[in-house]
Amino acid sequence: MEESAIITMLFARTEEALSVLQDRYGRLCLGIAKNILGNREDAEECVNDMLDAVWNRIPPESPDPLLPYVLRITRNIALNRRRAAMAKKRYAGENLSLETIREEQGDVLEELAVYDDQDTDETVLLEAMNGFLDGLKQDDRVLFLRRYWFEDPVPDIADRLGITENHARVRLTRLKEKLRKYLRKEGITI
Repeated sequence: MEESAIITMLFARTEEALSVLQDRYGRLCLGIAKNILGNREDAEECVNDMLDAVWNRIPPESPDPLLPYVLRITRNIALNRRRAAMAKKRYAGENLSLETIREEQGDVLEELAVYDDQDTDETVLLEAMNGFLDGLKQDDRVLFLRRYWFEDPVPDIADRLGITENHARVRLTRLKEKLRKYLRKEGITI
């Protein structure tokens, strides 16, 4: 079934659309949420929350394409759940913390997380990030997104790409520096 057909079903308020979303994207969304939360039960709740959010947002929104829209909602729900859990100290030591990721990433992505507080329009950042990702080779783009969007562990990414863990870490460091330079060139202060 085409994404446009799913969106049409959502606009028609056909509940079958949620089943189609679950079948088509549920496993991928569950993987993202589980990577962020480290807990399958919480990840399953995030997927259910994503379905509820999609149901409530479409209409009036009409995302094109649908997959990134669904993934972004899932990721944001999982990140919010992790922040709440970390505030309660419930997940201490169970999973890679946001602080550990930020330390690993350096200050670039940490500052991007608070980018909304700056005067520059968010769409400028989005365009810059898309431009950066478009300029990468496919393996580098996969490496970058698997680590910093999907939050996959470095050993898993290295296995997926058929490289050593050390090689993956070195490439991630180089990609972060490349991103830093690219954003400066685009006039985005970091």
